[in-house]
Amino acid sequence: MTDSEKFTFKRIAQMTGREMFCVARLRIDTFVTEQEITAPELDDQDLDSIQVYLLNAEKTNALAVCRIFQENGKWMLGRVAVAAAARGQKLGTKMMKQVHEFLRDQGADRLYCHAQWQAKPFYDFLGYHTEGEPFVEADIKHVMMYKDL
Repeated sequence: MTDSEKFTFKRIAQMTGREMFCVARLRIDTFVTEQEITAPELDDQDLDSIQVYLLNAEKTNALAVCRIFQENGKWMLGRVAVAAAARGQKLGTKMMKQVHEFLRDQGADRLYCHAQWQAKPFYDFLGYHTEGEPFVEADIKHVMMYKDL
């Protein structure tokens, strides 16, 4: 892995304004503009989450982002996005592998996510398993998935 593929793991309080701007812009571009989700993109969960991201060389845009947080003692993954211009470069897979390694180092043994139905094949490829029935969240079909770390 090159330095250009090493993702950053920080809480919002540790991030620079530029880093948070780049992360927020990619999430808004993906979830609000592209997917037309009307639920608030930034929420209180962000304040307790570890933001995971990779910026471009100029540090003007995020190429891939997600957040991880604990909820009721479980590690949760959310807001997984790859910039449209960076898709097809396996950045999502590289990011998830680094997230899994980071959480193993934290002593975590399982990671859960509310996967968008259209993204289920991506999580299947990464070794995630479905738990329960599909459900609707923010007007989009989702399914609970988990991966043993």
